[in-house]
Amino acid sequence: MNHKHFYLIFFLFTAFVLAQTPDIIPLSKKVGLTVDAEENVYYRIFNDIDGFFSAQFYEVGKNKIVVQIVFVDFSQKSVRRRSMSLEEFIDLKHHVDVQPVITDNDRESIRENLTYLTTISIIESIPDDQYIIIEHRTGKKVRGSVLGIEDRLISLQTPISVETIPIWDMASLTYRKEIRELPKIKGFLYAVSALGGVILAEVWNEQTRPRIDLIWHFRFIGTVLGTLFGAETYQAVNIISSPKTFFALTPEEMDKLKN
Repeated sequence: MNHKHFYLIFFLFTAFVLAQTPDIIPLSKKVGLTVDAEENVYYRIFNDIDGFFSAQFYEVGKNKIVVQIVFVDFSQKSVRRRSMSLEEFIDLKHHVDVQPVITDNDRESIRENLTYLTTISIIESIPDDQYIIIEHRTGKKVRGSVLGIEDRLISLQTPISVETIPIWDMASLTYRKEIRELPKIKGFLYAVSALGGVILAEVWNEQTRPRIDLIWHFRFIGTVLGTLFGAETYQAVNIISSPKTFFALTPEEMDKLKN
């Protein structure tokens, strides 16, 4: 194959690939080809996306638009795609066009509050009774179960006391964003725990030699206690096997939470 044929094939291949790539279309002259985080807040475009980073609109058909949304989830960038009709895209475009142009001062003000809003949202989403680890600015780590979050104060039940920590004094927070369910091992854990309860009851019966009616009574009690222990064990396994989420902010960012 000579150079001319090579370049011809390369050109045709490149043209084919480009032809298959959807065109990026601007939502509005006020935001350009890419909607950034400040524009999203200012124009109220995707209010339902937490940690919004950017968005681009692609025309994939005659009347179909796909939005590629990049969002930050605990320091990790993720991508979400949405489909919308041409009519919905035009409505969203009009929504942006009728609003004033975003200024540099607007951007700076929004940028200062983005971290604050995200932090508050994340902390308030942590359910009560979840076990978390808080690292204080001083380096001290506090481990305990969440009792409640009120007025930007987190109350934790530690093994020896109840501690209340202002969120602006945190250097980092470790918790489990979601507790996964493992239904495949549920029956196994319940059965093993119930069997363990029966075995303990039998050991007790051998040691005490009670009447026949008490023997069955202790077996029943052992089965019930074993089943209850199985429920607690199953919940503990679900929690332990769930991935941990680490969330940290700089001292400057946390200082903004005092106000």
